[in-house]
Amino acid sequence: MSRFILYKPTPEDVAEACRRSDALGELRTSFTNGKGNMTGFLGEVAFENTFKQFDYVGDKSFTHDYEYKGLKVDVKAKGCNTPPKLDYNASVVRTKFSKFEADIYFFMRVHKGLRKVWLCGWTPKKTIIHKKRFDKRGSLDKDGFRFKADGYNIEIRKTRRPDAFESLFLRR
Repeated sequence: MSRFILYKPTPEDVAEACRRSDALGELRTSFTNGKGNMTGFLGEVAFENTFKQFDYVGDKSFTHDYEYKGLKVDVKAKGCNTPPKLDYNASVVRTKFSKFEADIYFFMRVHKGLRKVWLCGWTPKKTIIHKKRFDKRGSLDKDGFRFKADGYNIEIRKTRRPDAFESLFLRR
């Protein structure tokens, strides 16, 4: 059994991600020139359809996407062509505008064809937003991948399992 949760978006899910992408437009800090919007928003839609207790606030907040009983969650999604692997990095980009107010970062991989979304894992802010996890733009990881932006990185295997997430907020 895979550690990842596979979510298969419906046409309605893709339409919702497109609506959110159009409403946002291109952010000046986007290193993909807005092309990653659909990836991010489809990751959000998969999260909210998996964890229905959470309220979407991403249309009002630039520091996190969801809230539940005071818990703030920021969904981070990367595009991919293949299923994720445990040694792939999950990332939180840092810009001069970053505030890191989320309590939890939840990591996703979104197939470039928008046919599949993998919920890969999550971590508390104190685990990811830490100087030992920071990589500068242009530096290389252990596999020779060149980071496209300054940010904090963690191997997916070092995140908490996505199926363990629900137990966190049920205790609140």
